[in-house]
Amino acid sequence: MAFPLLFTLPPSNRHEVILLDPSSSKPTLKSLNKQLTSTIATSANCAEFMGKYKSKDVQETIQELKVHWAEAGRDPKMWPEYTVVTEENLAAVLEMLRLGVGKDVLEVKVGKAE
Repeated sequence: MAFPLLFTLPPSNRHEVILLDPSSSKPTLKSLNKQLTSTIATSANCAEFMGKYKSKDVQETIQELKVHWAEAGRDPKMWPEYTVVTEENLAAVLEMLRLGVGKDVLEVKVGKAE
């Protein structure tokens, strides 16, 4: 079942909401990265201020994915502030995001490809 997922591009307010369907196939970081990258490239909400003047030669890639967990309904002494998303925990993280739709936020760190 598909669910909406809010992601942000720190440190700015750039963000977008995508529809993620983890049940269609086994989710992988590669498929999630592909969906996020294509959304970032085309979304008006992800557009960088003065981005039209930016060099087209510079290719930005996703460097890290983190989930910032909401404190509402959770004990902040026990619950972590964030979790780094890895291939090993991706399925579990996506399931938790699906269960708490709209409470938690995926933070996408982008940078220049090296």
